[in-house]
Amino acid sequence: MNQKLDYSRHYLKWHSDTPQHTQSMKSFYQSMFSRFLPADRNLSILDIGCGMGFALLALQDMGYLDVKGIEIDDAQVKSCLEKGIKVIKVANSIEYLAKKNNSYELILCLDVIEHIPHEKQLEFVKAIQTSLKPGGKLICTVPNANSGLASRWRYIDWTHHISFTEHSLDFLLFNAGFEKIEIYETEFFKNPGLKGLIKVKPFLHWLLFLLVRSLRRLEMIAELGWEQGKNIPLSLNLLATAEKQKTL
Repeated sequence: MNQKLDYSRHYLKWHSDTPQHTQSMKSFYQSMFSRFLPADRNLSILDIGCGMGFALLALQDMGYLDVKGIEIDDAQVKSCLEKGIKVIKVANSIEYLAKKNNSYELILCLDVIEHIPHEKQLEFVKAIQTSLKPGGKLICTVPNANSGLASRWRYIDWTHHISFTEHSLDFLLFNAGFEKIEIYETEFFKNPGLKGLIKVKPFLHWLLFLLVRSLRRLEMIAELGWEQGKNIPLSLNLLATAEKQKTL
């Protein structure tokens, strides 16, 4: 049975179209990927599985001019269109990308790969690679299987198929034809700063975060040794950047 799912049941638990939430998400994405973005504001950018368009709005606010998204969910497409975002409703992302060889200079794929069935993931990422122009860049995020909340993050969404470690994500990107692959931690919880630390709740939250993260680090070192354990990324998500080989 190929039943269409109403994904709004999931994403509306965390997201809305209110101005306050939209601004918060734009700031979140800008802090997440601004250091990885090329300087050229005219390059062609595609956001695969763009959701409600927050990352695209973040890019527009940063001055990027040629940005668009593709999305399979009707309600999220509607949300994008209401914000004035260029979005294309697609039934199959792989089929769409197959018609876009060498079309984009930057592709975002944020919290999407884990929704692709395991047997289709390599085909999907290869389609991303071929749709990039030579020298083009991919920025993607996925759930981190090293995280202390890895089980919750893996199973919080019924449509998730997998979580990744830094090694399995590198393996997938490499076998899809990417090079210059780099894997990073990407945090949802940020240092509240001096102003935040003078308030009791943000201060206690920050202390608890540091304590729990330190204990997780010690667990990794105890199990795997210093050399491995000290460098394992522990954030809830992993962020990867990868490039398509430039034409010789």
